[in-house]
Amino acid sequence: MKKAVFYSLIGLMLVLGLILPMTVPVMASMITATKNVVPNEAPYEAGQTIHYVMTVTNPEGNSAINTLTRIWDTLPDGTVVEFLYAGSQYGTQLVQSPGNTTTFYLDYVVDCDDMEYDARLGYWVVRNQFEVAGTDSLQDPVYALVTSNTRVIPCEAVGGEAFPIGKPSILAPWIALGAAIVAGAAIFVGRRHARS
Repeated sequence: MKKAVFYSLIGLMLVLGLILPMTVPVMASMITATKNVVPNEAPYEAGQTIHYVMTVTNPEGNSAINTLTRIWDTLPDGTVVEFLYAGSQYGTQLVQSPGNTTTFYLDYVVDCDDMEYDARLGYWVVRNQFEVAGTDSLQDPVYALVTSNTRVIPCEAVGGEAFPIGKPSILAPWIALGAAIVAGAAIFVGRRHARS
């Protein structure tokens, strides 16, 4: 009986091993995007211009043609710049055969209000995103997202640490904790004097 169950399981595994690989697609939708600062002169100060160079590529090994219907960048101040629109260089869509790369350029002037501290990186940045969306000739969606964190010099210094104007200070929790300790100590001393 045990041998029969064992051989049945082996047979089932062989059948699944032959059938399942045939249901997996050979190649998924493919697209790549890059975003670079050229030349990279980080850290940047307020008022300086950052020159972004973005690329979108249909990889050479892809078997499908990509038709991109939206290519856009969200700048650090929240402004969205669209690259595909009626009257643009590429019109309302960009068709890329395998191996084709298209380059886009964008400038941004650093502003104090757009700076934020990135605890993971350990320094202040201006952050923006480059995104690409569309479909390929197999009718599968294609999408790419590149986030750029460009290092900047904050606009004002407080106690040896730098904080941009208009942004909440990372010292705020410590100041609140200190105030709570002082208030607690004052209450404790007040109660001690009341008992005396």
